[in-house]
Formats: sequence, C-alpha cells, structure tokens
Amino acid sequence: MTKINEKRDIMKPVSIVCLMAVAIVLLSTPAFAGFNWENNITVGNDGMTWRYTEQYTEDNFVFYKSYIDADLGNDDDYVSAWELLKVDSITRDTFYDSIINDMDVKINNSSTGIHLSEIDSSISEDALGKVYRRGDVTNYYKVMYSFDGSLTELGTNIWFLAEPETNMTITFPAGFEITSTEGIENTTTTVYNRTTTLIGTIGFEGEITIGYAENVTLETSAPEPDGNVTSIP
Repeated sequence: MTKINEKRDIMKPVSIVCLMAVAIVLLSTPAFAGFNWENNITVGNDGMTWRYTEQYTEDNFVFYKSYIDADLGNDDDYVSAWELLKVDSITRDTFYDSIINDMDVKINNSSTGIHLSEIDSSISEDALGKVYRRGDVTNYYKVMYSFDGSLTELGTNIWFLAEPETNMTITFPAGFEITSTEGIENTTTTVYNRTTTLIGTIGFEGEITIGYAENVTLETSAPEPDGNVTSIP
C-alpha cells in the first residue's frame, strides 16, 4: 500500500474523528462501528514515543471520504491526493495550539520537563478515488517527546490523556516495573527481557495514570491477566 509520508516538528497528530464534525456521527454509533483507534506508547528513560493507528471500514470509510471531499475538497465525489494532504495539514495545525497549551503527558502531575519534539505521519492513499467506493483505510501517526531528566528523576507516575474507550499498549524501559494503574481497564501485564508491557482499554474519561519504579531484580514472567483480557495479540 502506497503512503503519503510527511514529517514535521512540534506538532501533534490526532484522529480526523477527534478534529472534525465526523466525530459526532462516529461516536454516536455502537462501539464505534467501522472505526478503530489504537494507541501504542513506548516510554524510555529520556523520552517517549506515542504511536496511533486509525482505521475506517464499512459505512464510516465512505463517510470519511465524503467529509474530506465535501468539506475540505472541491465536492466532486472524488478524493484527490491534494485533498488528503489538506486533511493532514488541517489536522495538525488545528491541534498545534492545543497540545502546546495542554500537554497530554505528565509526570508526577506536571508537564514541566516534557517536550513535544517530532511527529511522523503516514496518510494512506487507499482513500483516493470515488467517494462511494467501499473499502477500508488505515492511517498511522507517531509523536515523539523528550524529557529534561531521567524517568526516575522526574517522578514515580506518568499520566496520559487519550481517546476514551480505545485500546492502549504501554511499554516501560528495561528494569522498570508497574506499581499501580488508574483509568485503564481489562489489563494484562507481562515482563519479557526485563521489559514490562501493559495492555488494556482506556476508561470513559480518557485519563490514565501509571505508577512505576525501577527494579534491578526484575525478571521475565508469564502473562498475568488483571481483568477480562486473557491473551496478548
């Protein structure tokens, strides 16, 4: 699948769902039918990376293209490459002030020492073509943050503001353990090569707080479900 790739500094990727009027329709449908949004966060000692996967299928694939064409394009029942590039630009620019003024990551309830440094996006060309042609489309976003100090120097818990009721995977640096979780449900925690990974579903408020601590004796363990999740995809 060919992609339109673009790289910019100091900007936040957000779902078209979060940005535009399409949100009202999609969020009112049962279980976001035809729409999927997943989060994958890798926390490091001196920074972190937040990856997003956004997918439209079924009727929402058509609705997604129709909105692009009618509201951002020339309303000719056809999505062109320039319209997809406009989607990317508007999404990023609209949320630029939001992420700068209200950071979506905090350590010990403070965003001091956390900086949004870079973003990559990959907007799929699968949306190109006639608006009413059915199919599916998957877009990818990656946001990178830097820390002024090490994870342990900055605090003992990290907070995220994310899309409610979507899937989340969080991986901590080798030698760190998770001491507490809040705002994430149906969790599974695993340790492999001294690296701890938490998988779960974000609660309806969209706020997650994860307590962590460095543990030099941390060893690999089998999955230990905490909730309804019984396996790791």
